[in-house]
Amino acid sequence: METNSITPNTAINGKTIAGIVILIVGSILLIDQFNLFVIPDWVLSWPMLLIAYGLYLGGKYNFRKPIWIYLTVLGVGFLLTDNIPDADRFIWPVAIIGVGAWMVAKHNNKAREDKTYTAYKQV
Repeated sequence: METNSITPNTAINGKTIAGIVILIVGSILLIDQFNLFVIPDWVLSWPMLLIAYGLYLGGKYNFRKPIWIYLTVLGVGFLLTDNIPDADRFIWPVAIIGVGAWMVAKHNNKAREDKTYTAYKQV
């Protein structure tokens, strides 16, 4: 038996995607150096790297692991404090309150799930 494959197996692996990302980043940096287009300074800042990496991790794990939220929110917080005067006066207290509220809500959900499970377990 002969197997004729009309379309070759062209699976995109991690090295190909990494190469494409490096090409895009290099192109953006070159365009910025030649001043061909106006690229805002905040686009090429380190908080944007946190945001981009957070979104990359979210996409990699289908947005199921919470690390992408942490990195993205942290990047947005730093981006806002860098670009808005006196933003650090309200960004970080609100972020701390948000993290505390999330921890309390997560703890209450786990306690509610445990009670539901034990109620079914006893029956």
